[in-house]
Amino acid sequence: MFMEKIRLIGCGGHARSVADAFLGRFPDASLRFYDVYAEDGETILLGGYCAYALHHINEEEDDIPIFIAIGDNQERKEYASKYCNEHNLISVISISSMVSRFSRIGYENFMGNMAYVGPGANIGNFNIINTSAVVEHEVQVGDFTHISVNTTVCGRSRIGSNVFLGAGSTVIDKIMICDNVVVGANSVVVNDIDVPGVYVGNPARIIKRYD
Repeated sequence: MFMEKIRLIGCGGHARSVADAFLGRFPDASLRFYDVYAEDGETILLGGYCAYALHHINEEEDDIPIFIAIGDNQERKEYASKYCNEHNLISVISISSMVSRFSRIGYENFMGNMAYVGPGANIGNFNIINTSAVVEHEVQVGDFTHISVNTTVCGRSRIGSNVFLGAGSTVIDKIMICDNVVVGANSVVVNDIDVPGVYVGNPARIIKRYD
């Protein structure tokens, strides 16, 4: 399907990655960036695009897809509740990623360059599977979760919602991670995580509990 236009909310590094992936698939598409901190035409992005004040997004046609191009899970969730509806939802998947035909991919997901999603995987909505991340066979991922660069989630694991897996982290096979968890960079999760909080190390251990 050819996408003629897309609206991106956000103008930071993640938004630029999303734009690059989108244009890789649809090089003739029209992009427009919106950001809460931008004044009209003030912020010049990679490729000469301008970011416009967020309130202008409502002046566009409702059927032009909106993509929340914000890396932070909680912020992405807040903007999604305000600006996304069932008529303007898409996903942005890099042309260099590999997604099994036997996986299920929800909406408003981003998959970066060289990301891999295996057969039987079930990916929810508003997630980030970043550059060179691996989500193996039969893995389940909730909503508003960020799987960072070079992270590996091994087969049959279950990752909740609002989870952040830091760069280079590993989740071994058949692990369950509950909602509202942060796993530090290069950490290795070898046991189920059923308490929200921050986990680091090899093996990953809790250093901060979320009340």
